[in-house]
Amino acid sequence: MVTPFMKAELTAAVTSLGYAEGNKYFKDQYCLEALKDLIRYLRRDDDTLGIRRELGQMKLVQTNLIPIICEHHSDETLFDVVLRLLVNLTNPSLLLFNEELPTEKVARNYYLQHVSHLQSYKPNLASDKFWMVLTDKLKLLLVKEPEDRLEDDKLLTERILILIRNILDIPITPEDEKRTDDDASVHDQVLWSMHLSGMEDVIIYLASNENERHFCMHVMEIISLMLREQNPATLAQAAAQRSLAEKQKDTEELVAMVQKESSEREARYKKMTASRSSIFRGTFCVKDVKSISDKDLIVHRTLTDGKPIDFNQKKVAKRKAKNRMPLPNCDVTRKSTLSIRLMLKEFCLQLLNGAYNSLMHIVKDCLIRLKTQDHDETYYLWALKFFMEFNRHTGKFRVELVSETMSVGLFHYIQTQVQTYSESITVDKKKAAVWSRRLHVALRAYQELLMTLNAMDKCGTESVRKSSEVLKSNVFYVPEYREMCLVLLLNYKETQHSLDYLKDLVETNHIFLKLFEQFSKGKRHLIVQSKSRAPQKRKKAKKKKLEGEETSTPPPTFDEIAVEISSALQEQPTLTDDVAPYDAASDLPMDDQKVLAMGKIQKLLKEAKIHVAVALLRASRDVWPEGEVFGALEVGPEEELLLLRELFYADLPSIAGHEPTNREDSDAAEDSDAKDIEEEELAAERRSEKELHFEEFIRRFAHKNVVRSYCHLLRRYATNTTLTNHCIVKMLHRVAWDCKMPAMLYQLSLFKTFQMIMDDPRAKTDSTVKELYKFAIYIVRKFAETAEVNPKIFVELLFWKTASEAVEIEAGYGNVKDSSYSPSVWNEEEEDELERLYHEFRDVQDGEGDVVDRILANLINQNRNRRAVIKKMKDMGLIMDAKGLAKTKRSVKIRPPKEWGDHEIVELRRIFEEVRGSSDPLGLLIDRLPIPRGKSRVRDKIVELGLVEDVKELRKKKVRSAKSAGRKESKGDQSDDEAPREGPARLNDSESDEEESESDEEDDESEGEALKNMKRKESKSKRPKQYGFAMKKTDYFSPEMLAAQLRQLVDDGRKEGLAWLAECLSETLEDREEDGGGDEAIPLVPLTETAIASMEDHTFLKFIAKMGLAPPANEQEQYWRIPSNLMAADLRSRIDFLKGACVSEDAKSEPDERTDISGNTSGNKRLADEAIALGAHKRRRIVNSESSSSDDEPQDVEQQDVADAAVVVETSSTAASTTSRKRLAVLDTSSDSE
Repeated sequence: MVTPFMKAELTAAVTSLGYAEGNKYFKDQYCLEALKDLIRYLRRDDDTLGIRRELGQMKLVQTNLIPIICEHHSDETLFDVVLRLLVNLTNPSLLLFNEELPTEKVARNYYLQHVSHLQSYKPNLASDKFWMVLTDKLKLLLVKEPEDRLEDDKLLTERILILIRNILDIPITPEDEKRTDDDASVHDQVLWSMHLSGMEDVIIYLASNENERHFCMHVMEIISLMLREQNPATLAQAAAQRSLAEKQKDTEELVAMVQKESSEREARYKKMTASRSSIFRGTFCVKDVKSISDKDLIVHRTLTDGKPIDFNQKKVAKRKAKNRMPLPNCDVTRKSTLSIRLMLKEFCLQLLNGAYNSLMHIVKDCLIRLKTQDHDETYYLWALKFFMEFNRHTGKFRVELVSETMSVGLFHYIQTQVQTYSESITVDKKKAAVWSRRLHVALRAYQELLMTLNAMDKCGTESVRKSSEVLKSNVFYVPEYREMCLVLLLNYKETQHSLDYLKDLVETNHIFLKLFEQFSKGKRHLIVQSKSRAPQKRKKAKKKKLEGEETSTPPPTFDEIAVEISSALQEQPTLTDDVAPYDAASDLPMDDQKVLAMGKIQKLLKEAKIHVAVALLRASRDVWPEGEVFGALEVGPEEELLLLRELFYADLPSIAGHEPTNREDSDAAEDSDAKDIEEEELAAERRSEKELHFEEFIRRFAHKNVVRSYCHLLRRYATNTTLTNHCIVKMLHRVAWDCKMPAMLYQLSLFKTFQMIMDDPRAKTDSTVKELYKFAIYIVRKFAETAEVNPKIFVELLFWKTASEAVEIEAGYGNVKDSSYSPSVWNEEEEDELERLYHEFRDVQDGEGDVVDRILANLINQNRNRRAVIKKMKDMGLIMDAKGLAKTKRSVKIRPPKEWGDHEIVELRRIFEEVRGSSDPLGLLIDRLPIPRGKSRVRDKIVELGLVEDVKELRKKKVRSAKSAGRKESKGDQSDDEAPREGPARLNDSESDEEESESDEEDDESEGEALKNMKRKESKSKRPKQYGFAMKKTDYFSPEMLAAQLRQLVDDGRKEGLAWLAECLSETLEDREEDGGGDEAIPLVPLTETAIASMEDHTFLKFIAKMGLAPPANEQEQYWRIPSNLMAADLRSRIDFLKGACVSEDAKSEPDERTDISGNTSGNKRLADEAIALGAHKRRRIVNSESSSSDDEPQDVEQQDVADAAVVVETSSTAASTTSRKRLAVLDTSSDSE
């Protein structure tokens, strides 16, 4: 806003410029300083343009600046300052508002006020003397040689050209001027002053001179603004005297207007209801029109009024939202006075003959090299359209005058611009109107290229016709050029495109189809290019292929290298120089390098470099001892073997930014990435050639969007030109007759237009309306014929119809198969069925599979897949995500080969002999097979090989639990020696085999998950620093896995601490048996010195952690606790295990004593052969490979103490990890001594 102080400063500065007396202007002695002050003030102008508006109200330009230029132009310094100020004040308003019309009310008022000031400048700027000064200055500057010009001369030349551009760009307001055609507007007066001053010659000189090419865009803007009101066809046909054709045209227009008025008068007279004339109002009843009651409508009107009854007279039209209003037309075309037209015609002829080709070439080069400002290509496209159309209508068509803009490259340039503008309309919605106008300019340029091609076909020169054939063959061959009009018609929207744009688009499509039809008639086989979407290659699969790790033979399995690993673990292999677990110079963090070390170990194992892998494992253990990710510091060979197996099958994550280890891998990766990008770009679009018929191409226009656009333009048939109406009727006739789809035109809005055409008085006199009338009659008759067989056609009038729907209307609903039907489309019945099945099965949890599997099994259409069902359920809102489905356990089965290999048969014979005497030989055999197979297939194969005589031998034998055996012994029914001791003992005989097999499956899954989360083990441990080891969550308590640690504790003198721990567990067991369960954890409070010393021992704490006891959860807890999820059976197993150690120590001195503290005689063996789940009733079977082969040994061997057992890992090629379980054998050392 302008403050009073600033306003006073501006007034003082303007007053200091000078004064006028009569026709002479006298400058003040402070004129130059005042002009510089005004320039400084304008630099501080804000977004409201307050200073500019204030200077406009003071009429600075009219009263001071223009007189100073006219009277004191000899003073170069003063002229330069005034010119700078005048250029600043005449800048376009839209440019000052960042090319966006302000939407806010106050800002819009400021904008309109500034525009009004510019329009007030324009009449004074049409001074002949003013233009003479500018022309003389410009001539003096251009006379100098380019090398002799100073930098100030170039700036002054550019400022004069910018001032001319600003003056011509001042908006035109025909409504305010209220001038008719053949009258001189203000813009015409400016052009006439330019003509008298000789400025036109200077502009043509700049356009044709190669040395002045840096001014080419200024010249292009000036030319476009000079001719923006002119119609090139009218301008080219202007002559000194009116031609006969022009006179005849004006006469015909006058006669048509008279005939129209008389026809309307006659029509109203015929509609009069009575022969007598009456000026009095009468009362009438309107038949078949009900009033608010059941009676006929009563109307009060005069008889002389022959107009029909209109019920919309007093209705208030519904107001449309601003964003839904049609885009208005912005082009202003008028017919100037004859003198102005003749002057502009001469200017265009001179430019066309001497400067057009050179100017267009320079401008195109600047556009391609991005030497221009944004959106300057619109001036280029406008000039192309104007001068090529002017050349066609000059009377003698000369294609050599426009040869620079007749090429295939120009078709490509326009097509890319059209595509860019169309996309910008959708993306940049705030400037959609601006982008739409630019699209309209590009469309007109494309239309003129087609019109010039048509004119070249009619040219008498053979070479010109051949050139036209070559251009048309290229245009019709490329799909982007061929389908451009179709795409624009499909994307037309009334709110984004003006009506003039639609008119030009319809005419462009008409001339294109006309040229294409003529071109295809002369050729029996028309071969064109077509494009299709090619399936892109999956980058993941490509990446795997390019790694270079694949060899002719697959990598070895872990079973094949297990023996070599076992031997390497007994040695001390060393690392080579090129393999290291940790790189100190790398930028990767320690955690990422730890994962990379795991990957190196896995890669070495798969490459059969066993010794290097073992050495790298032990070196990594020294680098990262925390968390025991690579094993404990004092780990045994058997644990290292299991750890290597986990690493071999682990799915390790990839590290971002990790480069290949050697240069060759790096180069190969770079080459493969570049090749991937290139192949994806080429595969994104596939192009091929095909034969195209014109009828096939026309069928693509049988689209409801195309028909809707044409019908929308047909509503303005009364104001359309003859050419436009002909183009509309021709296309609708192609759809109805050529494509045999008249039903696409059965639309209520179109029928309303037909009613207007039939009621038009010119239907029998005007040739254009007569053509529309005939077509309307044809469509209405076809509609009447269809209505006889299809009564629903009246409802179809309310909707625009697709091609398939139009065929169904005539052929019958459901009788025509839609070619565009896809199996992925769901109809209403299928959607209802899917929703019903989802609600039926969403809460069902029995059996295998989830709700999607049950839906697929019950769908009528069995061609649906799982992905399609989930996607449709998301679309219907039944589920939000696939993770939300109520899943039960889905078994993932790997189908084994049908044929048994020789190696499998050998292993089957060997393993069967080992487990033959066990309680469940078939179950143990299946678990140890190299390739898992079904129970029935294994049983059939055993019978086929003759390993058993009867299938009953493979059945599971009954095994009583130790608890029941103890009860029977106390009753005297059966002795201990009579109880069978073969196979793995069980906690409960009542649990079924199904639960056992289910626990086996869960064991596999739990171990598989452990392999994938090795990296997270360390991070999830909460107390690695406090206790020196990471707390690992184990699901099962296995006595044989703790036997070695238990024996070590006994040897270290922790026997009393173990007895104290067993006593605490016994007390907890008694409390929980009395209460029926444990709701809270029981703390272990050490009171004696032995107990305190044990709880401070690192080895003792590690042992009780593996037994399932919980350390302090946080800083507020001090003691270890017995968790509440340990049931009575779990506690009893741990108590027996601990007391067995004490008993075994006493047994060394007293071998005859076999009973434990609780009186049970077989508890230790039972616990040694089974694994107890923590907090659950699921079990794991531990295989005792020696029990089945020792039938002749005494039964006392089975009661040997666990503390004296040696855990030995099977290292044979088949026993080493044929399944996912850890196969351990418990060997009794005392049996060897016996």
